[in-house]
Amino acid sequence: MTNRRKGSRDNVVRWYPRLSAAWSAAAERRAGIWKAKGRPVPMHPENRPLIVAADSSELRKSGLDTAWQRLIRLAIEEGIITGEELFGLHDLKRRGITDTKGTRHEKQEASGHRSASMMDTNDLSVPVVRHPGEE
Repeated sequence: MTNRRKGSRDNVVRWYPRLSAAWSAAAERRAGIWKAKGRPVPMHPENRPLIVAADSSELRKSGLDTAWQRLIRLAIEEGIITGEELFGLHDLKRRGITDTKGTRHEKQEASGHRSASMMDTNDLSVPVVRHPGEE
């Protein structure tokens, strides 16, 4: 279940192998952090955030922003990306929408955008059209 912000629609994403692997990796990391900090596992799932900070608390937006900046700086230092290839967290959504297979309507449903105009800023794919006379 994705809980969107800023007017986008919530939706449910079906499980697929990459999502399952990412979920499992995050859950294993959380378990390791909680174990190292001696924190008990909360009984109710709604009290178990999937992504936690190094101190075992729920990861806040400011902590995510700091971690993202560290990640990008390290990626540049290690030559994984160049300074010209720098991108922000929201660019991950743009890339996901652009790479989603299907029609524009299907992309809009997957992204949670309420209107086609919201899609215009995030779907960077270029349509391939038939040339005149092509059938």
